Amino acid sequence: MNTFPVLPDLLLLATGVAVLVADARARDEDGKICGRLAAIGTVCVLAALLFTRSSVSGGWSTYAVTPQGFWWRLIFTLALFFTQILSAGYFDNGPDSVGARHAVPPQSPGAFHALLLFCVLGMFVLVSARELLTFFLGLELATLPLFALAGFQSRSGESVEAASKLMVMAGMATALNLFGLSLLYGAAGNLSFDGLALAASRPSRLLELGALLLFGGIGFKISLVPLQMWAPDVYEGAPTPVTAFLSVGSKAAGLAAMAALFFGPLDALRLGFYPVFAVAAVASMVAGNLGAMRQHNARRFMAYSSIAQAGYFLLAFTGDSARGQSALLFNLFVYGAATLAFFFALRATGPKRVEEMGAFRDLSREKPGAALLLLLSMFSLAGIPPLAGFLGKFQLFSVAMREKHYALVFIAVANSVLSLYYYLRPVKEAYVANPEFRPPLPRLGFAGSLPLWILALAVVLLGLWPGFPR
Repeated sequence: MNTFPVLPDLLLLATGVAVLVADARARDEDGKICGRLAAIGTVCVLAALLFTRSSVSGGWSTYAVTPQGFWWRLIFTLALFFTQILSAGYFDNGPDSVGARHAVPPQSPGAFHALLLFCVLGMFVLVSARELLTFFLGLELATLPLFALAGFQSRSGESVEAASKLMVMAGMATALNLFGLSLLYGAAGNLSFDGLALAASRPSRLLELGALLLFGGIGFKISLVPLQMWAPDVYEGAPTPVTAFLSVGSKAAGLAAMAALFFGPLDALRLGFYPVFAVAAVASMVAGNLGAMRQHNARRFMAYSSIAQAGYFLLAFTGDSARGQSALLFNLFVYGAATLAFFFALRATGPKRVEEMGAFRDLSREKPGAALLLLLSMFSLAGIPPLAGFLGKFQLFSVAMREKHYALVFIAVANSVLSLYYYLRPVKEAYVANPEFRPPLPRLGFAGSLPLWILALAVVLLGLWPGFPR
């Protein structure tokens, strides 16, 4: 059987092991060796993804790579790569160099980078699974490393609290997933997706209950209401590179899991689940937008923004399968670029500033490039044309409109307009608020500015490329 399409998976595994060996052998206390090795491995994975794209739809009966899986893998790898860039200097600069809030520098840089790599490996397994057991293993492998990453500042109370809350909520989600999977197995009689699709063609109450429980368990990963309670505290307490990865990589993994089921073997149930998708979408949009309006901490602000965005993403599941998947993938690229852009702009405020909205004050004068990136990020997330966020939301809304879900689209549009209020707050701090005396910000240099311009171009150019991805 052709193993060529799974080359990126093998490279991820090999890179994670190599980073752990390098950390043990070289005593890499500042993380430079491990960080560079992890970044080189990630670039190799990215190259392997692009190189093997023409040979997708290969693998085994229980583990296969599909054309849609390629795009999911690309999202995960890009999220990993930009997280690695964001964490550069995290170890040698002492406490959290992207907003120094913890008093104790982190330990074991090799473990940090290896955990990120293994987490992404779990995401690869998740989107390649063709039976329920492999699917569950991938979902857990994509989740378990996040506990350690969230609590990586082991002697910081906030970081330990973040890890504890994430672990408790993830444990409840795992229980829901296991119970749901057991019901699906009972209804289908086997673990394969083909058998599950056959069972879904003649739905039973057992099958519907299992699908509902899985929806709830996976909803934890994408911070859907009512399983969103962990997000604000974890986003605030975890190290900032981990928060960025949670915002993009972990949310993409949850949406990939939901797409693998409801655009896959459970597609026959999906349209019948419209009330579930609609209620969860509306609740998440409203709770996220109202919560974000009250936030002054930048990371809690992004947590509530993430909750609201999760509601928009659910619109992809309310209509045609092909259009829904295309809209979902495109909007994930858009959302990921804009969210990572925000965290890079936050890093540009320097390690000595607190992570409050006031940290952006006078940024347009001191670092106009970072201020422009912040503006593009917030406007894209708000859905202001002609940026990519507008096109992403338009595609999601059009999926529901084609099925004549007018009330749901009206509520989504109203919430999108409402979000303008809080998305403009960081921009106001950067461009309008009265400046105050502060020490000058450190220069970013070419290496520090390059990711900012790449993300800025992505936010702009994706809005001009409506056929991506196909």
